[in-house]
Amino acid sequence: MRASEFRPGAGARRVLGMATLACLTGCFLAKLLPDTRTAAEHARDILSRCAAFPEEEMRALVGPSLVDTVEPAYAYVSSGPADREARLRGARLHLRPAPGLSRESIQRSLECHQAHVVLGASPRVDADPYVLPGVWLDIGADSEDDGFVVTVQTSSFDDAKSVLQRARLFVKKTKNP
Repeated sequence: MRASEFRPGAGARRVLGMATLACLTGCFLAKLLPDTRTAAEHARDILSRCAAFPEEEMRALVGPSLVDTVEPAYAYVSSGPADREARLRGARLHLRPAPGLSRESIQRSLECHQAHVVLGASPRVDADPYVLPGVWLDIGADSEDDGFVVTVQTSSFDDAKSVLQRARLFVKKTKNP
């Protein structure tokens, strides 16, 4: 090798570039692959963020008294060049507003509730739409009009039907005791 061809650090830059490319490729592919963690693994991941959301204080939120209505939650997938098909994903629960609630606090409270029940720290409640035995549910909350909407979703059609059925039973128990 001639002295004029030697560039200090060229090998290190090449290795760094290859490592960066591998990391970016892995990060991109990780989002395309299905999440294979169990419900208990999801619950353990969430639990560290639940200290400020004790289960006892969130019973009113988790209970059916704030739920106004329930409707199916759909995802729309392309089924042709200019056509979309609806797929049942779970339930949308419309909540009445209550003092001190925000979409962030609702979402975190319900995720923590799910984690506590999955890990056995809280008892299971019949027809609880926020927990499905053996399945980790995707829970989201958003503001809508003067209240909130909680979406409880899963990727399995059978599980989505169960979530919707449980949500309807959950609300029905309150309206028809």
